[in-house]
Amino acid sequence: MGITGRSSVVHFHSVTHWTYTGKQMNGVRLVQIHPQAAKKAGIKNGDEIIVESPRGSITGTALLWSGIREDTIFVPGWFGPRQKMAEEFGTPYYESVNILIDKQYYDNLSGQQAFKCFACRVKKA
Repeated sequence: MGITGRSSVVHFHSVTHWTYTGKQMNGVRLVQIHPQAAKKAGIKNGDEIIVESPRGSITGTALLWSGIREDTIFVPGWFGPRQKMAEEFGTPYYESVNILIDKQYYDNLSGQQAFKCFACRVKKA
């Protein structure tokens, strides 16, 4: 299972990932994955990885972290093809995490769209 959310304070708002300091501090999309899950997939800390859902795929860098559930990965939002500072800092241009999410699914209780989670597979790039 994949979940999405805010990655860090420099990416807190849609404007800040365009700033010089924000890009310099946090220009790489780190995808949190449990060490055991990474081991099963042949992924090591810092490896480039591909996250696939039924809707599409994105890339990122594996960040092994034992604080996340073994069956879950965390993919930060705020990355997309309009990252103006990526060229200057030599960091990748990333696909939006939203291409992984299917807007047809809703929370049964609240009726809210399930924009924060998605079924996925993770593999080494």
